[in-house]
Amino acid sequence: MPPNILLIYTDQQRYDTIGAMGNSHIQTSNLDRLVHEGVTFSHATTPSPVCMANRWSLHSGQWTTTHQCYSNHHAGVRPQTSIPKMLNNAGYVTGLVGKNHSFLVEEDMDYWDESPSLNDHPEWETWLAWVQSRNKDYPRLAEVPVPISITGEQACTRSAIRFMDEHEDSDKPFFLWLSYLYPHTPFEAPEPYFSMYENLPPPHIEPDGLTNKPFRQQFHQHNNDAIIPFTDAQIALMRQVYYGMITMIDDEIGKLLDYLDEHNLADNTLLVFTSDHGDYQGDHGMVTKSPSMYDCLVRVPMIFRWSGHVDSGRVDDRFASHIDFLPTFAEVAGIDCPDQAQGVSLMPCLTDGGDGNSIRPFAISEYGVPDKPYSEQRLNTEGLQDKLYANPGNAKLSWEGNPVSLAGRFRMIRTHDWKYIHYVDGEMCELYDLKNDPHELVNLWDKPEHREIQIEMASQLEAWLASITE
Repeated sequence: MPPNILLIYTDQQRYDTIGAMGNSHIQTSNLDRLVHEGVTFSHATTPSPVCMANRWSLHSGQWTTTHQCYSNHHAGVRPQTSIPKMLNNAGYVTGLVGKNHSFLVEEDMDYWDESPSLNDHPEWETWLAWVQSRNKDYPRLAEVPVPISITGEQACTRSAIRFMDEHEDSDKPFFLWLSYLYPHTPFEAPEPYFSMYENLPPPHIEPDGLTNKPFRQQFHQHNNDAIIPFTDAQIALMRQVYYGMITMIDDEIGKLLDYLDEHNLADNTLLVFTSDHGDYQGDHGMVTKSPSMYDCLVRVPMIFRWSGHVDSGRVDDRFASHIDFLPTFAEVAGIDCPDQAQGVSLMPCLTDGGDGNSIRPFAISEYGVPDKPYSEQRLNTEGLQDKLYANPGNAKLSWEGNPVSLAGRFRMIRTHDWKYIHYVDGEMCELYDLKNDPHELVNLWDKPEHREIQIEMASQLEAWLASITE
């Protein structure tokens, strides 16, 4: 019988938030365990650095250009198949626990618990009352004033264990997508996680601001500062609470690992941990996320563990992507991969050192709506300046998906040494020397001394785009 597949998914967790991967400031003992027991892709990249677009890519195996879900506000064309549909047809029992935010619907799964509850807990009503009464402004910074035993994340864990319990003795393998909200906004956590961290390193910010960056980034920073102005003290607290939220999820993952061990399921369960995208956390003078391609947003944690079947304790720097999950799971299940898939199976890279096997020579990510991009001149010409800069009369323009920042498609191509981001319709592009500027503070686009690498990467990106649209 094929193995079970447990996909543990967090929302908005940066790639650099795992202790075993070099972060000495965070406590992630269970993720550390997975790093030591599996294969970790250190340069895994999201197909699109926003929730819905990426989840469409993960479950379809397609780039956003193909399925046309361009943002959280622009749904695309529902793909013909998906990971759960493919696996269900192969004899798997399938389930979702937690946040969906994709094209999947309840009919696509055998088990659907999108809003798990702990309504048998004596304090569950207290939790719900607090959720309904809390400050609705984003991103809020708050201590959750209830015991950790009754939060929504705890409810997700219990629902996931209930699903596995119900199918432990089944003659069918299971696929479970366990999708936590944390560490996504709002930034809040119960004790002890809310106060667990202090004196974390400060964010990485351009000394001269975003003056040499695309206009949409300048606009977004201006808009965010108007809507959610954060002081330095609030930025520091946000970073601390964010780390606490990750440690809380890490503890939840520990419960799942204990369950698999206690029920002798580890050897027959492919466990995959990842997140859909990252979070600024104050880097580049911004918070949460926005249409850009910085590593803090596009690189994601990605770990594969299947005891006795994949390598253990190996870090792989190849450019894995979420579009590779569908073909990987097809190979694990022993079935043909659907024709719609544009990724590759990662299984050859997970065993025997993965020597000689390639994924792709560069990382790719896409974002933006196919519309004419904005400029300062266009805002003035169309009389939109006052209206769009978070004017209170405009009920506060969206802090994440405002139409100015989203207008115009743009794509990133990244190697280990360089990153190039191409914007359509003549917008300023971006080029970063990642070896000498790992935090992407200095835009080298159109500098004569870097003209050759810029032309080379632009040509590679153009060829890649042609390959998926021909």
